[in-house]
Amino acid sequence: MYNEKIDRLIDGWRDELIETLRRWIAIDSQADESAPAPNAPFGPAVRGMLDAALADAQKLGFETEDVEGYAGVVKLGAGEQTMGVLAHLDIVPAGEGWTHAPFGGEIADGKLYGRGTADDKGPAVAALFAMRAVREAGVALRDGVQLILGCDEENGMGDMKYYREHRKVPDYSFSPDAEFPLINIEKGGLHVALSAQGGDEASARIPVYSLHAGERVNVVPGTATAEVGTSTVSAAEMNALLTEKGLKVRATDLGDGRARLEATGVGAHASMPHLGVNAAGLLLIALRELNAGGGSAQAIAALADKLGLEGDGKSLNIAMSDEKSGALTCNLGLLRYDGQVLRAHLDIRYPLCATEPDLCGRMVMALTGTPLSVSREGGHPVHYVPEDHRLVRGLLEVYHDLTGLPAKAIAIGGGTYSQTMPNTVAFGINFPGDADPCHMPDEFVDIDKLLLSAKIMAHAIEKLAGR
Repeated sequence: MYNEKIDRLIDGWRDELIETLRRWIAIDSQADESAPAPNAPFGPAVRGMLDAALADAQKLGFETEDVEGYAGVVKLGAGEQTMGVLAHLDIVPAGEGWTHAPFGGEIADGKLYGRGTADDKGPAVAALFAMRAVREAGVALRDGVQLILGCDEENGMGDMKYYREHRKVPDYSFSPDAEFPLINIEKGGLHVALSAQGGDEASARIPVYSLHAGERVNVVPGTATAEVGTSTVSAAEMNALLTEKGLKVRATDLGDGRARLEATGVGAHASMPHLGVNAAGLLLIALRELNAGGGSAQAIAALADKLGLEGDGKSLNIAMSDEKSGALTCNLGLLRYDGQVLRAHLDIRYPLCATEPDLCGRMVMALTGTPLSVSREGGHPVHYVPEDHRLVRGLLEVYHDLTGLPAKAIAIGGGTYSQTMPNTVAFGINFPGDADPCHMPDEFVDIDKLLLSAKIMAHAIEKLAGR
């Protein structure tokens, strides 16, 4: 049924595939829209990663296309229709807590470590070698295949918006940026900011001069800091109260009447806040317990009450779920205060049963009586491809045939490129029961499973795009 030469080829390229991925991991390819340049709309770092990826594809004999720095395309064959494979080259910040160098590509116990190994450079390399195997195994194609390598997935997917506006999108696609068996539902996304005016800190019992937590709204922040005054309450006295309350927040005296409060949590992906401990929420709770803040005190207390360490939006009155797509998640991803304006940025992933207007209305009502206002910063609806679609049925069949594992479409809270294209689902590379290392310290990919994923992708191309 399947071309057995594909598997032998991929096994034979094991070392080459690993070394390719290690080179890609060595590049700190964070997108930076604040430093655009011609042909580099997301900054020089991810531009360099795109150049490296397209050069590697060309060395393997593929035709490539540079989509003005927004994305790159690796092409295999042509036909009336096009099958797409959507992956991304940008990464989230490395963050703290690593025991392996985040850009070292270290190998230990059959795992390759580094930022991007699982999300999404490892899957991108596997897809590239899958296409190579299809070509060199002599698989006759009915449809063309395009590996689309984006540069802005972690920061709004503006790359795919540009792609849709300037190129013909594939007729059907999968994105190896989530998990097996297959994701045909991606929850809707809503970004909102809760904000309030602060100021007038000088006369407070414990003035709050600044707050800082998080670098991306789609990450559970692992650390959070505040700079506070100590003229009335010393850092030692703060620590005594924080210890009594059992809070993992510590004060360090900075001199000149100031101290730094630092909260230590556990980072995680915003779609799975239960896997982390939100340091921003922990810091807000600590400040509330210290009765800290002048003009900011009420807003800080309201954020602690309405967000705190919750990840389901319960105190904002937006907790909800349905049987098909699961439960809503709510992540406090960014927290900022400059002594004048306090802002908390939320990443909300909502199920099929929810709507944006309803969610926003619920939050406004829940915050009535507090100084906090709600503003929408962006969002997208639920993405859904029916279970009986040819793409869904075909990919699930390949997965089951190659693994022997149950194959059923599922829903996730994570947002992948699937939501940017019609007839597109997420397919791999994390296997059921495996820990999800995406956005975490010591992100890794299991090398054997990466090769198995490459084989699954190759046979998926063979089945769906082959003659």
